[in-house]
Amino acid sequence: MNNTPSQEQSIKVDLASADEISCEECKGVYFAPVFVIKRLSALVSPSGEEKMIPLQTFKCSDCGHVNEKFIFNKK
Repeated sequence: MNNTPSQEQSIKVDLASADEISCEECKGVYFAPVFVIKRLSALVSPSGEEKMIPLQTFKCSDCGHVNEKFIFNKK
């Protein structure tokens, strides 16, 4: 069998065995996607131009908290 990029293999995963993530503040289990916008200085940008880079993360749908493990490296 030839596995070309156009042929996808189906992997079965039992989600019942997966850990559920909950909010660190209110213990809610529903999250909404939000974006953190990072500014890349022209001095370090490969193009030499300042860039705005959106990074998706998640906030709790109940209280709006962003779990620590969802935060991109903070200063």
